[in-house]
Amino acid sequence: MVSAIKATRTILGTMADPHTAWLLLRSLETYKVRVEAAEQKAMKVAKALLAHGSVERLYFPGFTADREQMARYEAQCKGHGSLMSFTVRGGRAEAYRVLDSLRIVKLAVSLGGTESLAEHPRTHTHSDVADVDLDRFGVTEGMIRLSVGLEDADDVIADLLQALD
Repeated sequence: MVSAIKATRTILGTMADPHTAWLLLRSLETYKVRVEAAEQKAMKVAKALLAHGSVERLYFPGFTADREQMARYEAQCKGHGSLMSFTVRGGRAEAYRVLDSLRIVKLAVSLGGTESLAEHPRTHTHSDVADVDLDRFGVTEGMIRLSVGLEDADDVIADLLQALD
């Protein structure tokens, strides 16, 4: 029974205590402005990543040449959000080197907070997925997931560029 509970908790999370619930409710008041600010910063970061020679591919809503995906995005989304993935040339070793070189962006798997966070999905959040499935889904050894937070976009860009260089 404990194994089943742990598996469910991994997917759904743990129940919040009353104080945590109050903090969540209080935070909802500014949620819209925080999301909009992070989204604006993410667009600037995405453009900088796209222009860097070490970035092989950028995965960011609205940045696709695939007409079917773009039509789906335009029909279903009001914005692009602040979460993106990108692949670096050099595979896992290079992705780890980039992650280890970050100074402002923090290494974490719980993406979507007010601070910019990055992770290596193949060995962090998706480590329990079979390699054959990761390959099929395009989760490569060189992929990095990035959640852009509320820091100054130029600071986040400078951090990413120094890590990529």
